[in-house]
Amino acid sequence: MAALTVCALLFASVFGQLCAVSKEYAEPAAGERVGMRTVMLGKTRGYIYDRNMKPLVNTEKRNCVVKIGGENDPVEVSVAVGVEPESDSVKTVTLVDRTNGNPLCAHVIGYLDGQGRGVCGIEKSFDRILNEAAGTLGVRFMTNGLGQAIEGEGVEIVNDGYDNPAGVVLTIDADVQRIAENALARSSIETGAIVVLDVQTFEILALASVPVYDVNDLAASLNDENAPFLNRALSAYPVGSVFKPFVAAAAMEYGVDTEKTFTCEGSVTVGGVTFPCYHSTAHGELDLSGAVCRSCNGYFIDLAQYVGAENLTAICKLFGFGTRVKLTGDIVNAAGNLPDAAEVDSAPALANLSFGQGELLATPLQLAAAYAVIANGGEYREPSLLKYLIDDRGEMYAYFQSDVRYPVLKTETCAALGRALALNMLEGTGRAGASTLVSSAGKTATAQTGIYRDDGTERLCTWFCGFAPYEEPRYSVVVFNENGSAASVDCAPVFLDLIEALYDAEMFE
Repeated sequence: MAALTVCALLFASVFGQLCAVSKEYAEPAAGERVGMRTVMLGKTRGYIYDRNMKPLVNTEKRNCVVKIGGENDPVEVSVAVGVEPESDSVKTVTLVDRTNGNPLCAHVIGYLDGQGRGVCGIEKSFDRILNEAAGTLGVRFMTNGLGQAIEGEGVEIVNDGYDNPAGVVLTIDADVQRIAENALARSSIETGAIVVLDVQTFEILALASVPVYDVNDLAASLNDENAPFLNRALSAYPVGSVFKPFVAAAAMEYGVDTEKTFTCEGSVTVGGVTFPCYHSTAHGELDLSGAVCRSCNGYFIDLAQYVGAENLTAICKLFGFGTRVKLTGDIVNAAGNLPDAAEVDSAPALANLSFGQGELLATPLQLAAAYAVIANGGEYREPSLLKYLIDDRGEMYAYFQSDVRYPVLKTETCAALGRALALNMLEGTGRAGASTLVSSAGKTATAQTGIYRDDGTERLCTWFCGFAPYEEPRYSVVVFNENGSAASVDCAPVFLDLIEALYDAEMFE
């Protein structure tokens, strides 16, 4: 009797386990019939587009073969080779990967965490909207009591909003962005940025920063001393001589005679402090255009004394210096630092500010916007990164547009500055950036940082700021090198490379 009882218990145990296995495989998900099973093939998230509706994510698409009833797994997915005819157990599908190994516009787009949530950039700013556009792709098939696929019973591809077109449209132009990133890649700039701005709308066409983090190995990027997660296009740095045109602009707007000349003797002493020109070069007698071409510190120091700290800082505020701009919820252009007039409390302090040194800090985007004011005839607009949203029918809604726009300069002031900056490309410090294909106007700068390396050399920030074409400007461009040597060597040639690449791509037509 005891033996029979033990056997009965063993049978009950084994039967219970079999029932549990059968239940695991046979119990359907909500809405499925008994004996049906669905296996997830992929999941997508809403799109991020450039201004021309070119996807910046969900760009990698693979044609795959789904086979039901494989030897090792009930479902096998493999990359399609050639064309395999579909049957009851074979289906072809297109699977979407969100990014490739080297995504375009990485610092703007951002990346996701392990749960598919946005960590930074557009992915974070529009996390809810992009998640609402999420979709799945699965395969549904008949199973036996052990959960094994039953061949010949048919297979169904289940598409629940997979690859939904809904998403966010940016002002970025993917072609311009790629040109900017390629120009940086070909250059000697290891830590720096390029910004390209539409001079009429102030829409950001390219926002490139190097180095770029590795989306497939974020841990390695965290330990990189060059800080690849930092978007240098939106970070503030010492400015240097690219600030000089704004001193000239203030002088003209406040009635200082720009026809006046200044005799440079290699240095100028203000309030007991001596300020040398570059390499203490004596430039002789200069007018505005000559001073821009030779980047003469003395000329602009003298000019700033006429303008005064209050007038200079007031007009520079209108150019966007010292102003924080929120491009999206998670993407912010730093305010930098424009000293208050009260902080520029001495003639030497004003002299230092006049050639972009001292406490002045600005971002590449701020400078691109400021030069766009000169290029477009005098109007400032707040830079923008967003255009509108797209719904799941591909229709546009929720347009984004900043109301911040106002006049800064008279057209004659802009014309005079433009002539000086154009001459600089032909005869001055900007010659290394001049193209024979496209006319341009611009200025170089090599700014001191006050930060010294272990070998005693000072770290320098180098810049090129300009616009093209000179006669009918379309693009305001800033090239920045956080660890430069001389702007004419490491920034101006990058501007040339970018401008000629835009020309070759017929982006000036």
